[in-house]
Amino acid sequence: MKKIKSIILFILIGLTGCNEYFLDKEPLDIISDAVVWEDPALIDAYLADLYYRVDFIEIRGNYNEQTSFAMIASMGGEGRSFGGHHLSYKSSTEVITSAGIYSELDYWNYQNIRDCNYFIEKIQESAIDRELVDQRISEVRFLRAYMYFQMVIRFGGIPVVTEALPIDAPDEEIYAPRNSEKEVYDFIIDEMDDIAGILPSAYTDADKGRPTKWAAIALKSRAALYAASIAKYGEEQLNGLLGFPASDVSHYAQISYDASKAIINDGVHALYEQIADPAENFQNLFLDESAANTEVIMSEVYDYSKNRAHAFTMRAAPHDFSNTWASMLVNYDWVEKFEFADGTPGNSISRNELNYSKSKKEWTPDEVFGTRDPRFKATVFYPECTWQGGKVMFHKNTIRGGVTYTSGTAEDGWPYAAITRNWQRTGLMVRKRCNENISPEPLINDDTDYIIFRLGETYLNLAEAAFYLGKNGEALTALNRLRQRANMPPKTEISEAVIQNERLVELTWENQSYWDLRRWRIAKEWLDGKRMQGLVYTYNYDTKKYRITLQNAEGVARTFLDHNYYLPLGVDRVAENPNFVENPDY
Repeated sequence: MKKIKSIILFILIGLTGCNEYFLDKEPLDIISDAVVWEDPALIDAYLADLYYRVDFIEIRGNYNEQTSFAMIASMGGEGRSFGGHHLSYKSSTEVITSAGIYSELDYWNYQNIRDCNYFIEKIQESAIDRELVDQRISEVRFLRAYMYFQMVIRFGGIPVVTEALPIDAPDEEIYAPRNSEKEVYDFIIDEMDDIAGILPSAYTDADKGRPTKWAAIALKSRAALYAASIAKYGEEQLNGLLGFPASDVSHYAQISYDASKAIINDGVHALYEQIADPAENFQNLFLDESAANTEVIMSEVYDYSKNRAHAFTMRAAPHDFSNTWASMLVNYDWVEKFEFADGTPGNSISRNELNYSKSKKEWTPDEVFGTRDPRFKATVFYPECTWQGGKVMFHKNTIRGGVTYTSGTAEDGWPYAAITRNWQRTGLMVRKRCNENISPEPLINDDTDYIIFRLGETYLNLAEAAFYLGKNGEALTALNRLRQRANMPPKTEISEAVIQNERLVELTWENQSYWDLRRWRIAKEWLDGKRMQGLVYTYNYDTKKYRITLQNAEGVARTFLDHNYYLPLGVDRVAENPNFVENPDY
């Protein structure tokens, strides 16, 4: 890397930001490598490109289409993307083989890791302020650890490389063998220990998006919890390349517990409680980018005026409001995880009752949806919920005076059928993180920041780690703090099932469910052989209620086998590296 092709570099940076944030730099001609490391502005330009290529938001497909917003939710059974041809849908319903996985699910970011290693090596030769050098190195170590985390949760043990190898390095260095899964997690945790004391506790707005001390501790909290749960529920394979000794549960649980307590008790972050209505408050948590929202520990910054935006709202919002794909759908199976507001289990409505041809039962939207956990109302679009000054409709048709209408409008303005794309598939759509102020044009104009770490997850980490350590009272207290914020009745007993369900509810559509189901080793139970369900609604104009019927939301039954708790490296990677051993049974 003797030259930095800064024209290309700054085009990438232009996608990341332009004037206000630390990512903002002006294009230059090709610059010599030596000059870069003596200029803080050029160093930050290089660093901005590293940030951009981390893929925090987990979009690795066509950036303009962004169907991979639904990838992790689809893999975990939360919902799906609308199109059967979308890779997120295909990944979750097709059998995973040794051929490898689709690009939107994959994460093999060694080119960026090499560039991180190069950055760390070269900046140490710089004559700029040593404090700045140490901070920038710590930022890059954070990015590198985050990328290793994304790889280890997919593949288990992978090579940990901390040097920028030259192109003519000997084969034994280029073809590095896989480190064990345990070694990768230990590396991430140790890195966060080293840098937490160097990174600042907070930044000014101009540096928003960089990792703080608390972001490093949050990554440590999450990584250690994953390690503890895999030790608890998994097993060692490939002579220790995958898995942990069962005796490691308490060790990693204690690390996660301590890290979580540090953030909650000693940090600068507090749960978001700015609005009295709990549903509105929870929805606004993901939209409020003011200083009042200290629940956010780290986010990826977007700003449309700086040419940095995405299309989540337009890909998620109901079709008649967004006039685009309306592609982010929620499965009814996931709805059942949300309790009713009085604490009644979310699956207390018998599925037999959701078959009008047999039960002859009709429902108001409140009976099925509106009286659930306020977090549900903030997370899911359902029949007659309000949005942008109107009501969202999902009914396929209307019965009036014994006649079925599939088009037209009643004299009082009632549409006899919702727009087709709304009622197809599941009859439910994702509301969480949708910005009500976004207009349909241009398509990619949503600049809502993407939250990477927030305090709500930290409370859940604390609850689970405390439970593993036998601190049931603390686990219950941490879990109930989130339920209190949601105005849900407190739990009086703690259990594995209670902790898991609360986490899945709180973190719905936050790119967590699939990884949680896998590390708890319950993905096979939840996914294998299942066709997730949606709802079809017929509105009875005379009774003002809905006739509801379950329907298959997916074209085929899913397959999740025991070996799918680790994804395959794929034949290409195994063929390229003679020291690679493929994961079992692929």
